[in-house]
Amino acid sequence: MTNTDTDRHRGKHRLLLTVIVTVFALLASSTAIYMWAAQQSTLVRLAVSQERASRAEQNFAASAGAIDMIVSSLADNLSKPRGLQVHDMVALLSNIETVVATLVAKTEDNPEVRRRQGAMLIEFSATYLSLGNSELAVVSARKGSDIFRALARVQPGNDDIQSNVGLSLARLGEALRASGDFRGALAADRESLEIARALANKQPRNRQFQTDVVLALWRLASAGDDTRARLTEALKILKNMKLAAMLQPLQEEWIVTIEDELSHMP
Repeated sequence: MTNTDTDRHRGKHRLLLTVIVTVFALLASSTAIYMWAAQQSTLVRLAVSQERASRAEQNFAASAGAIDMIVSSLADNLSKPRGLQVHDMVALLSNIETVVATLVAKTEDNPEVRRRQGAMLIEFSATYLSLGNSELAVVSARKGSDIFRALARVQPGNDDIQSNVGLSLARLGEALRASGDFRGALAADRESLEIARALANKQPRNRQFQTDVVLALWRLASAGDDTRARLTEALKILKNMKLAAMLQPLQEEWIVTIEDELSHMP
């Protein structure tokens, strides 16, 4: 039984919230392990070929392409593989992380390659969670978040990088909560909301930034953090977005879901 199947028995709100946050976070389960095995071989060959490369742009292209390949596989394949044990998958992810770190170093920590590395680590965190290893999920999410924080310090005016920080904190909060660190999870989710709000205020017509605020509020509400106020604020934002024709059809359904939740609150 999957996590979503389990949540189905915990009530309508938990199910809908899980689905929404899953779509938002692009959760990857322990996916495409057979593809990863082939990719690992490819990555090792790339790492060896890098030793012979003399031009920085060649290093960048090879490294960026390799990392994109991994992240794409994580995002596109959601079925749990058969035939390999959990410890085999953990070992494989660790090996991939090591090879990617080597590729990043060979680009002299090129910011764009580092960004890809951060995204990969965030996806790995979701995979570790699906494997039931919350400790490694926290470690991986924290590594990814730290990469995005470092990039944000160097590029304080880059809104996309700032958004990456916020989204990585959401994944970190999820991992911390799974590990039992509810206080740490709440702190991560609150910081994620602060970043989302700052970006949404800066770019009020940016649909993604506005949506990030809604989802951050929803996560906090589901964690019991001033639930009514969080849901009320999220509902107001969604209604304003609807008036501005900024909502997609699926997102319009969130309005009904939140209204229903609020109507059943004491």
